[in-house]
Amino acid sequence: MKNRSYKSNMTYFFSAICIAAAALILVSCSKGNEAVKKAENKGESVFKINTAVAIGKTVQRTIEATGTLAPWDEVTVGNESPGAIEKIFADLGDRVKEGELLLRLDQKDARANLDNAEAALETNIRSLERAKAVWTEAGTNLKRYANLFSEGVVSVSQRDAVQTQYDVADAQLKQADAQVNQTKAQLEAAKKQLADTEIRSPITGYVKKRLVSAGEMLKDKAPLFILVKNDPLKFLGNVPEPFAPQVKVGQDIAIHIDAYPNETFPGKIIRVSPSIDEKTRTFSIEAEAPNPGNKLKSGFFARAVIKLKEEKDVPFVPENAVYSYVGINKVYVIVNGAARERLIQTGIREAGMVEIAEGVKPGEIVATTGLDQLFDGAKVERTGNRQ
Repeated sequence: MKNRSYKSNMTYFFSAICIAAAALILVSCSKGNEAVKKAENKGESVFKINTAVAIGKTVQRTIEATGTLAPWDEVTVGNESPGAIEKIFADLGDRVKEGELLLRLDQKDARANLDNAEAALETNIRSLERAKAVWTEAGTNLKRYANLFSEGVVSVSQRDAVQTQYDVADAQLKQADAQVNQTKAQLEAAKKQLADTEIRSPITGYVKKRLVSAGEMLKDKAPLFILVKNDPLKFLGNVPEPFAPQVKVGQDIAIHIDAYPNETFPGKIIRVSPSIDEKTRTFSIEAEAPNPGNKLKSGFFARAVIKLKEEKDVPFVPENAVYSYVGINKVYVIVNGAARERLIQTGIREAGMVEIAEGVKPGEIVATTGLDQLFDGAKVERTGNRQ
């Protein structure tokens, strides 16, 4: 009896499970049909939307490089000869021209040496003139005695004596000429010594640093001033590795300086590094930046926008035509009264418009309202249009 009762209970249990499963299937089918009907009803709805036409613009492609403004030229000025500083004529920030006097050393010794050299040269020139007169007279006597000897009028010893006189005069002339040349060289050295007491600017530029003071005793080759040429300046910057094929000598740049936030300054690339820095994955560039009013200063942090190629007919749409969700951007293009979903890649943004790098062409009509309600194939009615 117990076994029969147990079997009966199990039969009822399995029957109940089957009935419940059948009921669940019927409910599910019913809900599925309702979902289909809602989708069909939604497809039949007409959404009233505003639209805009994708416009084509000319876009100047650019790359930004960060860097520093550096002087076109930087020179450390030193002295050739030792001496005491007599007077300083230039100081920090002064503008100097090429050849302008910067500093003068004490000139007493140099002037004394110059005076002595000039006097010695004058004396030696007079000695040379006397030696030349003696040599000329000796040459005349030698010719005369040579003729007399050929005529048998004078003896060999007489002729030889005159020859000896000529040889002595010739040697004295050569010695006097050598002394003149030597004192000329000494005079030039004395002139240079005096000139070396005056330190002049080798470039036109500005005094970046004055390194000495008046009265200071200098050894030779001491650093005195650091001068910089600031017109033009150099922009020294770094560009990310992926842009290497697009950056070339001769390209124009626009330089931005934090000190002048509302201004840009022109420049042109003059050098591009042939190698990539392995640590930063960038390559260096140099650009010439005119600085006629010395408004810019070397050492400024700078950002340079490098102008690349111009692209025409680049599609732009209003920003509110782009629907973004979890990193996906899309627009709805209106074709024959229906919204067609397009996945897009966006580019630059300007004045409320966004570039569509991929997915839309100029002239196509895009929805600008109701984007969260639209779906691919939805029927739409345009109630407004933005050109």
